[in-house]
Amino acid sequence: MKRQTPGKDWKSLIEAALLRRDDDARVLKQDRSRQRSAEILAAAIRVFARDGIVRARINDIAAEAGVPPASIYDYFPGKEELAYAVPIQQQTEFYAEFLRRAAELGSSRERLVKFLHLTTDFARRHPDWARVLYLEVWPSVLIKETRVRHVLDDYGRIIVSFIREGARRGEWPRQPDPYQTATIFIGAINQLIITWLLYRTPSDLAGASRPLIERLLLFLDGASQKSPAARRKPAGPYTRGRRRRR
Repeated sequence: MKRQTPGKDWKSLIEAALLRRDDDARVLKQDRSRQRSAEILAAAIRVFARDGIVRARINDIAAEAGVPPASIYDYFPGKEELAYAVPIQQQTEFYAEFLRRAAELGSSRERLVKFLHLTTDFARRHPDWARVLYLEVWPSVLIKETRVRHVLDDYGRIIVSFIREGARRGEWPRQPDPYQTATIFIGAINQLIITWLLYRTPSDLAGASRPLIERLLLFLDGASQKSPAARRKPAGPYTRGRRRRR
C-alpha cells in the first residue's frame, strides 16, 4: 500500500476513487450501450467466479450474457480488460455505498467500524464478485495493473485516513505507524471473507465481523509510542511481544 498524499481526508479519497470508476467506464464503454456493457460485466463476474479467470473463455462469458462472442469486443478489448473492470466497477460501488451511509456518522470510530463492517456485508451480498476479488484478483499478477492496483490501494488509504483523523480528534492515541495498523485491519477482514468464501464459515459473515472489528479496535485504543529503550532494541519477528527469558 502506497503512502497517501498528505492532507487527503477520507471523503476526498473516496471521491477520488469514484472518479477512477468514471474514467474507467468512459474508456471501456466507448460510447456504446451502458446496459449491454453492464450485462457483459455481470456475466463475466459469474463466469470468473465459477471457472476462475485463467480458465474462463470469452465464449463462456458471451453465452452467459446471451450475446454473440464477437459483440464482447465491442465493449472490452479482451478477457484481461474484463478482469480489470470487475474490481474497479464493483469496488467503487462499495465506496459509493459507504459514502451515502457515512453522512449520518459523527465520529471517526463510527466511520471506521461502518467501513469495515460494510466490507464484509458487501461481500456477503455480492458473493460472485467477492470470489473474483479476494480469491482471483487480489492475490494474482492482475494487481500489478495500474488501474486495479490504485482502486485497491484506495481501500487502505481510506482506513489510514480514519486512523489519523481519530487520533487528531482524541478518539484514540496517535499511532506509531498507521499504515501498519491498517495492514492488520485489512488482513484480518480479508481472511474472514476468504474463509467464508472457501468454507461458508462463519455462516453469518457480517455478524461475525462485529466482534472481530471490536478486537481490532483494541489496536487503536491501546496504541502508545515505544520508549527510547524499546526503539534501541527492537524485537525480532519471532520474539516481538514476548518477554525475554531470564
